[in-house]
Amino acid sequence: MKKENKRLQFAQKIGMTILLLLLIRFMSHIPVPGVKHSMFKLAVAGKGNGYFQLYDRLTGGSFSNMTIFGAGITPYITASIVVQLLGYTSKRLNQMYHEGEYGRRHMQKMTLLISCITSVIISFTASYTLYAQGYLNGKIYILFAGLTLMIGTLILIGIGKWIELRYFKNGISLVLFINIIASMPNDVLTIISLKKWETAILIAVILITLFVLLIMELIRKEIIVRESARVDQNEEVIKHFFIPVRLNMLNVMPIIFMSTILQLVQMLSLVGIKTQIFNTSKWFVSTKPIYIIGIIVYCAGIFLFGVMYSDIAFNPFTIAIDLKKKASYIPGVRLGNDTSKFLHSAKTGMMLLDSILLTLISIVPIAITSILGLSSLTMFGTSLVIVIGVLVETAYQIKAEVYGVRQEEKQWI
Repeated sequence: MKKENKRLQFAQKIGMTILLLLLIRFMSHIPVPGVKHSMFKLAVAGKGNGYFQLYDRLTGGSFSNMTIFGAGITPYITASIVVQLLGYTSKRLNQMYHEGEYGRRHMQKMTLLISCITSVIISFTASYTLYAQGYLNGKIYILFAGLTLMIGTLILIGIGKWIELRYFKNGISLVLFINIIASMPNDVLTIISLKKWETAILIAVILITLFVLLIMELIRKEIIVRESARVDQNEEVIKHFFIPVRLNMLNVMPIIFMSTILQLVQMLSLVGIKTQIFNTSKWFVSTKPIYIIGIIVYCAGIFLFGVMYSDIAFNPFTIAIDLKKKASYIPGVRLGNDTSKFLHSAKTGMMLLDSILLTLISIVPIAITSILGLSSLTMFGTSLVIVIGVLVETAYQIKAEVYGVRQEEKQWI
């Protein structure tokens, strides 16, 4: 009976998660009131900017169709990045993060508060911009459109956090995942409709990207750690375990960070502020040298954020403190500062290679699709990287869940 209950609970987790994600896709067809939808969709398509395409992908097409989820889940992602960076720079927040469950709850509350404030700003800025550009039927709809977009964002955040609380720990990532997946059938149709040699090139880029991501997931260093455990006064047992230093320690956070920056830039362009240097569709085809600045900023942003985020993903100082508390040590390395330096040295090479690879697999698809004149697929590579990252993260969680169920079943037999 216990075995069946555990299996049933696991199946319910997957089933309820899928239902909630499908609910998001169903609700994404609810239009924002007062918007001239066909007119706005033509305007977005006519912009031809890569970041418009990316923003539309991350919202599952809700942005171009201007539906309830038109602002997407960007406010929460922005808030999460801000809080993590503040935790990296602020000593007080860093201490709070390491205060256990109590500290993490406060960090989560701070993230939710900032995301709510950000959603209000983005939603009402977007609604006012729609009115200023002539895409609303009247001034009164500024309020209705802003409220609708804000409510849509809060619903997405609520569903994502509910999944994290009850089912899987990457609920926000899964919301982002389902939106990108919803946009991919159109990309596939576009690729199929191309000339044979163009299709072959794009398929090759996709396969190479998948291969690189797979290699990044598999490569890791394993640092041996010994832990002394005293059985009685005369006997001491030494246990061994490993600290894994993964090549893909950054996951897709640097790419999501720069994607968020591009989305904010896109908002500025709607207001009429010139941001052409960040028009990804022109980076590799324009003869104007000014577009090189956009390429440099994009690549530098991914690389530098990766360097900063690595201390959040793998903090040598914190790990060294935890090892010292548990009386664990790395053979040949003294506890404390020497352990921290050793771990930092082990991490640095992997982190630099990870940042370089993430930069390349983000920029190369942009270059190829721009040269081929496929502006609608400019950010396809970036979307693919995010999708694969979320899939791998979810697969690890499902594997851990299945392993946990099997372990418990084994104990019951």
